[in-house]
Amino acid sequence: MNKLILSAVVAVAGLSGAVQAAQTSEQQSRTVTIAPCNNASKDEVAALVKRDFLQNRITRWDEDKKLLGTSTPVVWISTDSITGDSANWSVPVKARGNRAEKTYPVTLNCQLGQITYGTPH
Repeated sequence: MNKLILSAVVAVAGLSGAVQAAQTSEQQSRTVTIAPCNNASKDEVAALVKRDFLQNRITRWDEDKKLLGTSTPVVWISTDSITGDSANWSVPVKARGNRAEKTYPVTLNCQLGQITYGTPH
């Protein structure tokens, strides 16, 4: 009987570890591939990142939906706050939901066609 209980405890601990690893992986894998966007203006960069965030990211990020309190936050990007050049842009994305307003630090690499979303603060 003790072996059965021990086996159950080990199985639950293993499952818990797998779930935590999957959640950590989901939070850490915030770099996504997009089409290259060389020669994009700041207005085009803002539109591209906002569209990607609303259509492709927030819909998949359960923790962020809980944090913001909605799956359809109000999102805005000020072109004045975008820095960088046509190869690498730094784009602060502001998102407001029912529970919180957060800023996501976003890096857009137009040459590689990659967007990296940082942890919201």
